[in-house]
Amino acid sequence: MKRTISKVLLTAVAAAVILSSCSKTPEESRYIPKTAGLIIDLNAKQLTTKLVTNGITMDKLFDAAQSKDTANEMMKAWKDAENSGLDLQSHFFASFVFQGQPADHKSYVAFTASLKDADKFEAYLKKTVADFSLKTQNDFKYIWATQQHAVIGWNKSTVIYVSAVDPSSLKQYAPGNTMPNTDAAEEAADSAVATPAALRAADDDAEVKTWVAEVDHLFHLKKEESAGSIEPFAKLLKEGADAGIFVNPEAIYNSGQFTMIPANVKKLMEGSFYTGTVNFENGKILFNGNTFMGKELASIYKKYGKKEIDLDMLKKYPSENITGFVSYAFDFRMIGDIIKATGMDGIVNMAISGKSGLSMDDILNAFEGQLVYVASDFAITRKESEYYPGEFNETPSAKWIFSLKVGNKDAFNKVMTSPMLKEVFAREGDHYVTINPMAAATMPPFSITEKFVTVGSDSVLLQQYLAGKGSIKLPEGIEGKVKGSMLGGYVDLEKVTAIIPESQMDAEEKTVSKKVKELFKDFTVVSKNEGSDVQHAEAVLTFKNKDQNSLVQLVNFGIDAQKVMKAKKEKEKAYEDSLFAAPADTVQAH
Repeated sequence: MKRTISKVLLTAVAAAVILSSCSKTPEESRYIPKTAGLIIDLNAKQLTTKLVTNGITMDKLFDAAQSKDTANEMMKAWKDAENSGLDLQSHFFASFVFQGQPADHKSYVAFTASLKDADKFEAYLKKTVADFSLKTQNDFKYIWATQQHAVIGWNKSTVIYVSAVDPSSLKQYAPGNTMPNTDAAEEAADSAVATPAALRAADDDAEVKTWVAEVDHLFHLKKEESAGSIEPFAKLLKEGADAGIFVNPEAIYNSGQFTMIPANVKKLMEGSFYTGTVNFENGKILFNGNTFMGKELASIYKKYGKKEIDLDMLKKYPSENITGFVSYAFDFRMIGDIIKATGMDGIVNMAISGKSGLSMDDILNAFEGQLVYVASDFAITRKESEYYPGEFNETPSAKWIFSLKVGNKDAFNKVMTSPMLKEVFAREGDHYVTINPMAAATMPPFSITEKFVTVGSDSVLLQQYLAGKGSIKLPEGIEGKVKGSMLGGYVDLEKVTAIIPESQMDAEEKTVSKKVKELFKDFTVVSKNEGSDVQHAEAVLTFKNKDQNSLVQLVNFGIDAQKVMKAKKEKEKAYEDSLFAAPADTVQAH
């Protein structure tokens, strides 16, 4: 994907992570259009205050640089940023605007920040941008950064950087796509060679005018045109988090980038928004997210009411050595209503009924939507290879249970006796058993009744769980935290990291591994439905050191790990040099 971030703002954002001083309340959000599909907010003042007050200095960061030359470059960039005129204590916003068809090349990314001194900023650009050529339009100045194909515009208080983004180029980063998309780059190169210079100059001039006009538009947004007019985004800003994110699906779907999305899907998502925040506190990182549902989606959620996780399904797990769990309560019939609202139920029913004789409603009614997964006794076991006797591999292992509550009994039995499953399972009394030898050989121990579908890591644990006489032992406060929620999860990171195998590690890697083991304690996540149109989620990453700020701990870990790796590389280089160095007594005069 082509580069879209100028060195100017990149340096400024990096510098903002360390400088701390008083600054005015930022108003950068007024320059963000409500058509932005994605907005990222970095509250530099809060982040830098947390770092500096805990002893994180630029000298400490530079000391961890790969080399002296790198450290010198970083120091120079830092000094330049300090004197750039940028307000390194302002909010830094990145907003992505998707508009028009992909071939129109109208989508762009904009970076917005505050200025302390516009004259200094101009001088900074003149010094750092090779093709600096100052222009003025209306009440702002701007330059065209040729290498980045970007406009940098500024007035007395604000700077806006705008550069085109090709949304289709993002596909190469989608899961499953491991090869970079080089075709577009090759076609562009071939086109550049084939196009006469005069025409290329005209195209470049048109591109500049397009993005200058967009910067002009952003500087003069009306209140109702800005993202601040959207209530969820306004609420996000009022939270004053260290960092935040805002997603407007409707702005993306209606941009022309996703023309294949049915109109009914767009209608369903109309008025829906997602927000998230991150706060670095002492001993923990707090993640908060909100899903604001539009009228259509909220009506579906309201129809099925508030659903809470069944704690009994969790509490009867027979172990005191819990590694983690996730409990979820979700009425599956809601999925059916969403599919029906999009008009896709006919296609779904055709796909299902062809081999099973079932309908979508049959499957969704068969289960209540209460499920739990619990794992315990997580360990690393040393096993001999099946193919290479004498060789051993270290593999993770754990005991676990997965249980899903049955809903409508008639619908469930219809599913279990359908053509899709009748060759695999048969009913015996009040439960189902496997009648297919090949399936039986590969399946883990299970129990299927008209009440629950339960699968376990081993038959002993399964029977203990089904007997219901066990009692899980959760860390203090965890049960109370997940009670009454629709989603509750927990992972004991201390136990997970404690068994990281170190037998194949060298001394430097063991040092880093030890620091990882000393860092994290646990992770919890809870989601609740707050009213008929807002779903709230909270996640907490807890550190072992409760007294020090979590961001400081992460930065210190990064610095220490970098130093260890730096020392390792220097050691390896010294060894390689010694191998190629010729002994003095072997050199003969000729």
